[in-house]
Amino acid sequence: MAAYRDRRISGSSSGNHAPSTNTESEQTNLIISAEEAARQKRSGQSRRRMEKAARREDRIAQLENMDNRNDSSSNNNNNGLSDSERAELEGLLRSREAFEEQYDADNFSKEHVEFKRLHNEAFAALARFCQRDRNRRSIAENESKDPNVFYLDGPDTATSLALIDEHGFDRSCCYVANRHLSTCEILQQILPEENVIHATAAEALTPSSNTSDYNNDGSDYDESSFSDIDFACYYFDGCGGFAPHIIGMMSAALIRPEATRMNNLHHLPKTMAVGYSIMGGSKDVIEKEMDINRALTNIARTRGMRTRHVLDDPCRFGVPTEIVKTEGSTFTSWMLLEDEAM
Repeated sequence: MAAYRDRRISGSSSGNHAPSTNTESEQTNLIISAEEAARQKRSGQSRRRMEKAARREDRIAQLENMDNRNDSSSNNNNNGLSDSERAELEGLLRSREAFEEQYDADNFSKEHVEFKRLHNEAFAALARFCQRDRNRRSIAENESKDPNVFYLDGPDTATSLALIDEHGFDRSCCYVANRHLSTCEILQQILPEENVIHATAAEALTPSSNTSDYNNDGSDYDESSFSDIDFACYYFDGCGGFAPHIIGMMSAALIRPEATRMNNLHHLPKTMAVGYSIMGGSKDVIEKEMDINRALTNIARTRGMRTRHVLDDPCRFGVPTEIVKTEGSTFTSWMLLEDEAM
């Protein structure tokens, strides 16, 4: 144990003194209030986006049918599309193309493929580490099922295949969100249909404002969200370079007013891990990492938890020792969230 260096993240720059109960409670309330405001804005935006896409596709089909009828008609009175309608069709097609899946693993270098493979190994190892720790600390009968995991995956389904084929995860424990319908349809060939949501990560992890809109059987289960799933590990990969975007995902996943330390005194916080990827230059990435880790530490405190850098001691968590944080312009890191009383 003496050889293990415990590096924890401070959410404050005011020194090593523990915050007063009132200050900490106020900070918790501010974080929760900020997420509630974001949740109100986020609520329903996935449905609105899909409705907009459906209207666009309907209009494209209508205009293309009008154009096709003109091409096949010998009636000279049928002039087909007007100039304005043709311009509208071209604009709608450009809009559709701009939102097509841009992720292409075929363009990855051998080094990047290996980088992704090692971080998928870390994902699997951390999920199982968290599950073992939860079982060890639980007074209930230990669960033998695989841990539930949430992640982002592309049309190559690399992370899903790594979990299921290489690490033996039950596919029913794997949950994915993707904004691209075509990618969702590919992922649903591997995972249960209900485990894939056509939405952003933050939308998929946000409780629905009205579950009755989605359920016809009177149940409380929210088919439009994974917010009621107890995840042992989250992997926010492929998130670009905008740190607030990643922080928003973490906030949506982890902030639950009913799960705060004040409201949950009789239940031990459940160990979990969070991984994330960001893009950018070396100096830029360092600043983004600090911002994200500081935010995650503050979010963890709302649940009576603290954060720990996994890659400071990868062996402890079963993570490959040869793993690195950076490959090219991609940076990936992992944090453990555990009961701060441990």
